[in-house]
Amino acid sequence: MNIESKWLEDFLMLAEVRNFSMAADKRNVTQPAFSRRIKALEQTVGAELVDRSKTPIALTPSGRLFRITARTLINQMMDGIGQLSDLSKLGGNNVRVAAAHSLATSLVPSIQSELMTGKHKPILSVEAIDVDDAIEELQEGGCDLLLAFDDELLRLPPYQSLQIGQAELLPVCACDGSGKPLFRITNHKEVPWLAYSPSSYMGRQVEAIRNQVNLQPVFLSSMTDLLKTLVLQGLGVAWLPDYAIRQELENGRVAIVGDASLRLPITYYAYRYQARLHPAGEQVWQALRLHAEKQV
Repeated sequence: MNIESKWLEDFLMLAEVRNFSMAADKRNVTQPAFSRRIKALEQTVGAELVDRSKTPIALTPSGRLFRITARTLINQMMDGIGQLSDLSKLGGNNVRVAAAHSLATSLVPSIQSELMTGKHKPILSVEAIDVDDAIEELQEGGCDLLLAFDDELLRLPPYQSLQIGQAELLPVCACDGSGKPLFRITNHKEVPWLAYSPSSYMGRQVEAIRNQVNLQPVFLSSMTDLLKTLVLQGLGVAWLPDYAIRQELENGRVAIVGDASLRLPITYYAYRYQARLHPAGEQVWQALRLHAEKQV
């Protein structure tokens, strides 16, 4: 099977931007030539990779699977070239990380300093997106590593997982000038609720205890940092991960409300495919492993 590396790069670019004209422009070729190369790739692998009937174009099931293969092949070439010449024209020290919003802002800074001392000096390219979208990024080969919460599917082959830590979703609200909570959670009076989007991971966790409390939704978002900001403004109660509000709890700006049954345990992981990453990616994985060991 004679597959040219430029075809793989063409396909990965098309999978990213989902538009033939834009992908061709980024690859510095004409659109007709670009389309011929994608067609040649499809003929070589014996499968249709792109659904051209949709706008923007979409990957077929075969295309989503091949995207993973293409990224693996490119990574392997980068690894080999880097070992021979200590160079990688494809930027082999760049590690693409998809992360849940709250993990991106809390976990990534904690490992950044450890990456500066390693051999390959990885450059993290972090995209903070909704948890479910982040999972799709990994499944479709759109990132090297995923930082997200517990997902049973991703803890099975062909994925590899690493438990990074455990946390709690805590029901909290702002405090008044004397340090007392602005709200109380009771069954007798509605409490303004700064809620996660029902379809989000955090939203699904809180929904499990929804019938135990008398809450009136006043705002919806999938972003922990945004809900935290509104909590600090005194606009309601929200369930926030403990790692996102440690300082605010210590200085008395927020307080935990409700009884212990309303505290929700969550576990977060790093995920990847079992296929070997390029050296910089492997270094980041080892840094995450060391971070996890320190939490035990």
